[in-house]
Parts: sequence; structure tokens; C-alpha cells
Amino acid sequence: MKKAVFLLLSVLLFSTTLPNQAGGAQFKDIPRDHWAHDEIRFLTDKQVIKGYAGGTFQPLKTLTRKDAAIMVVRALKWPMPSNPSVKPSDMKATMGGYKEIMAAVNKGLFTLSGNKFNPNGPLSRKEMAKVIAVAYNYKGKGASSFKDVSKSNPFYKFVDAIAENDVTSGYKDGTFKPDVTVNRAQFSTFLARIYGKPLQYVVKQNGQTIASYQNETDAINKTVRTAGSTVHPVSNSLITYAQRPQPMTKTGIKNGVLIYNGAENPSLFDNEFFKPYLAYKQNERYTGTMFDSFIILGRNYSVTGEFAETSRNKANYKEFKWYADRTFAADGAMAALNKDAKELGKKPTVYIAIPYPKQGESIVLPNGKSVKNTLPERQKLVNWYRQQVESKWKAAGYTNLSFKGYYWLNETVISLEDEQLVEQTAAAIHKSGKTFIYSPHASSTNFESWKTYGFDGAYLQPNAFRLDLNDTDARLHRAFLRAQVYGSGLNIEIDSYSPHQIASGSGNFMDYLEMANRYRLPGQSLIMYQGTDMVNRMATYNDSTYNRLYRELYNTLH
Repeated sequence: MKKAVFLLLSVLLFSTTLPNQAGGAQFKDIPRDHWAHDEIRFLTDKQVIKGYAGGTFQPLKTLTRKDAAIMVVRALKWPMPSNPSVKPSDMKATMGGYKEIMAAVNKGLFTLSGNKFNPNGPLSRKEMAKVIAVAYNYKGKGASSFKDVSKSNPFYKFVDAIAENDVTSGYKDGTFKPDVTVNRAQFSTFLARIYGKPLQYVVKQNGQTIASYQNETDAINKTVRTAGSTVHPVSNSLITYAQRPQPMTKTGIKNGVLIYNGAENPSLFDNEFFKPYLAYKQNERYTGTMFDSFIILGRNYSVTGEFAETSRNKANYKEFKWYADRTFAADGAMAALNKDAKELGKKPTVYIAIPYPKQGESIVLPNGKSVKNTLPERQKLVNWYRQQVESKWKAAGYTNLSFKGYYWLNETVISLEDEQLVEQTAAAIHKSGKTFIYSPHASSTNFESWKTYGFDGAYLQPNAFRLDLNDTDARLHRAFLRAQVYGSGLNIEIDSYSPHQIASGSGNFMDYLEMANRYRLPGQSLIMYQGTDMVNRMATYNDSTYNRLYRELYNTLH
């Protein structure tokens, strides 16, 4: 359980003892730039922690011994002992928390002084260490070393135990600060770091649990070593985890595909390019449906310029307009897709990417004037771009495409300003009646907060498709596990392999498809990264390996 134990206990305490609830951004004493704002917002949105009357959170308020006893006992569901051997002289049956305190002291969680519990006394870090170590039977190895907690200290074994189990590592200066008390903001931060992460993982084979672990890495390693196995989060009394990737119902996507149409794809789209994406090509005939949704996005605006969050992003209004013009050009992606869809009698859903508005350097307006790069100016650029897109969409009059929403091109949300930018963009998109999605990379910052940011769908990238990797299976299992934990969809990936690469690339892609079937992804919601044209190559090249991958892809999707 490690860190999760401490945080789990917080959940029970604050969700049952605080009278009023408000979103983190609504607390008078927790402004948007407060160091614990996001953690507090996360917990209040989950209805885990509540504020006080008057709309305050009181982040500096100290946790009491009584509150600690209540949360431990309720977390462990210990009953009031029928015949307690320890009876603190300062506790009466009419007092709040009496039953929980009696259970806690009779389990040896607290040190009494003169047979008094001191319920309203502050909880110190050393007492917190004892509570957790005793309650969860943590044992140390005598390996931890803190300047201010010697091995002769009566609390050392408890401090060592929680350090060994990763509950805390102490302070950067090598101290533990055993007598320092724990306040609400600190507690909220500890909690939010792992809240929602499972306390336990199970490995299954043929639907049967064969092993359980407290550590994600250990569970994944077991899964990699065991043929045909899967790894799953175990639900607890507070959180019910999905056991497969989720359907992303709001997005309308069952099977989506990424179509790159920026400067990275100079050839644009040949006649009938999209037909093998829209329907299954077999013996020069098209049947059924391949992909129901198309995500149109541009990675580059020039040979060196990029639309993502990189040092090469120098894009201004001119470059955003260039991309919108390219997307809606007569020989562009939208027109080609609409033409092929019409000929096949299809009407797929379309998402259009929003390039990442750069940070740092000034933004050049359409009139050539430069303005300082600020959140409002970046938001204006996004809003202006969306107006361009929607105006061009209306003018184009595509008969066989349905404009569902927008795709956030950037694959992570890191800074506070970007959090605000994404939230404001999501609100504007929703106000216009459209949906908002993104596809975070495997190690994306703040992926767990995707719903909080306002995204209607998230498609996690396993990033296991590169041929120089030696941990493909582990990456795939980790992605499918985290999709269960955070309730997302998946992005299955293959690059645009040339004939001399396809032998190696095919094995990797088959791993993706096999894992998708193993984790029951088909029928839920997925998108596919395929370089610039890999699905077209699979369907049209006169090569058995390409054709086999196309057939296996179709079978997996349906």
C-alpha cells in the first residue's frame, strides 16, 4: 500500500468530518496559483475533501490525534472492541470519535501519556509514522537514516518502517522533523499525488487471478513473464476501477484514425486515398466500415517549424491560418475525405486539431503587429483559429462529413498557464456544442487530470512502436493498465514502414493488436497513429505482409 495508505486514510477523515464542499478554485483561501491548488481541486472534485462554512479550506489547519484515529479505524473498518483493555481516562462514550479512538488505542496505534489520549492534540510526524506502521503492519530494515531520528529513538522503528514502504522519504536536508505537525494543505498534496492509484494490482490469466501486488512495476513484470496474462487495478472502498479501457461515449469514436496533413505530408492526398480507411478493401472491393472517425492534424508548418510544444514552435497567426487553409483546400484532406466518403456512401465523424499556441516569444498578429505572449493573447489566437475553421467548414458544405469537435495537438499539459488555457478552450468548445479530445504520450504530465481539464476523451499512447525498444510488452501492459486506472481510451500505433522495415514493424504491430484483444479494447474507443499513410500502404501494396496487417487490423477493429 505504501504511500497510498496514508492518503487513503485522509480520504475517510475529510470526507466524513468536514461540513461543506466547494471546488478547489472556489475556496477563498486557495487562489489559482496556490501551491496546492490543483491537489485540493482534485480532491474536492472527487468529493473527498470538503471546505468550511464561508467558503474557506483552511490549508494550514493542523490534523488532530482524534481525526487520525477516526480515519485509520474507518479505513480499516475496525469495530469498537467489546472488552477493551486500554481505557484512556480522558475519553467518554458520549464524545465524538469515541468508538474509533477506543479501537485505535487498543490496537496500539497511539502512545498515551498518563493514560490520556489527548484527542484534540496535534498529530506530529512521528505519531503519524507509528499510526501507519502499526495499523498496516509495516516493517523496516533499519536502513533509513535521518539526522534527527537516531536508531535509539523509540519512534525510529516506525519512521524506518514507513520510509521502507515509501510513505515518506523525509526532507531534502536529511531530516525527518519528527515533532512537526501535519496540516491540511500538506496532507492534501500527499493524497492527491497518488489518489486514484490502486492500492493493489492483480495479474490474471484466462480470467483467473494468479498473483497480486502492491507495486505497479512488480505486477507488470509478472505479466510480461506470464503468457496470455493481463494486469488490472483492484477497486477499494473508495474507488471502483474499470477493468478494460473505457468507451469515451461523448466522443462518438469507436475506431478513429490520425491523419497528418501538415508540412510533414507534402504529397497531400491522392485520389481514393481514404477509401481503405473508410471501408475494408478486399479483392478490389470495399465492404463494411474500417474507421468511423478521422482526426485531422498537422505536426509541422514548414521544414523546421512545428506546431507542438517544442523550441521549434514559432507559429503565429500566419502559420495557424496556413494550416486552416491547407486543411480546407480544394485538394486538401477534408475535400479528399468527403469525396471518398460520398462515393462509398459513408459519413464519418471528423475532429480538427488545434495547434499549440507557443509560449515565451511575442505573438505576431495578422496585421504584422507584435504583442506580448500572455495567456489572454494565446487564448485569442486559439479562438481566432477556431473561428477560421468553423467559417471554412460552413463555406465548404461537405455533404458526407460530420464535424464533431477539436483535437488538442499537444500531448501533455504541464504549466499552470497551459492548464488554464486548456480549461478555457474546453469551455468555449463545449459552449459551441462540440467535443474536445487529446492523446497524451506514455509519460505525459497530469494525464490523470484529463477530465478536470475539460477533455471529453483521452487516448493514451503506449509509445511501444519504435523498433529499437527492448521493453515493448511492458510498455503495452502499462498503457492498458493506466487506461483502466484513469478511465481512458487507447492509441494503437504503427509507423509508416517501408518494405525493408515491414518485417520488423509487423511483429511490433501484431503485439499491439494481440494486446488490444487481450484487454478487450475492441468495441470500446480507440484511435490509431499510422505515420502519414500506413493503413493505405497495408491495403494497396502488393505485399503479403502489408496485406496481412490490414486484415488483422480490420478483424481487431470489428
